[in-house]
Amino acid sequence: MNKLIELLRHLFRMKPKNVGTTIFAPIKILPEYLVDEGNGKVIGVVKHNEKVYLTVVVDVLNRKTKVQGSLRRIRNHTNPFRKSHYIEMIQREAHHLIHTNRSK
Repeated sequence: MNKLIELLRHLFRMKPKNVGTTIFAPIKILPEYLVDEGNGKVIGVVKHNEKVYLTVVVDVLNRKTKVQGSLRRIRNHTNPFRKSHYIEMIQREAHHLIHTNRSK
């Protein structure tokens, strides 16, 4: 019975319900970070050709994030990543940087 189900899934290109898809892509533009350990803040900056396009200020202690800028003009360099992806990446890195520095 299981072999029949696997054959039907293969023929109709159906995925099992508990399987997801992950897409890996290289990040062409990496954010730069400035860490203020005293206030628990991290500033992530996305630059291209020395011009700042996106600034994300993460206040880890107060759990607040402030975003300024856009990636529209460098969309061809940041594809398939969107502004939200960069914000999430900077937030995760900020939490990691602040918590590892505080534990030392």
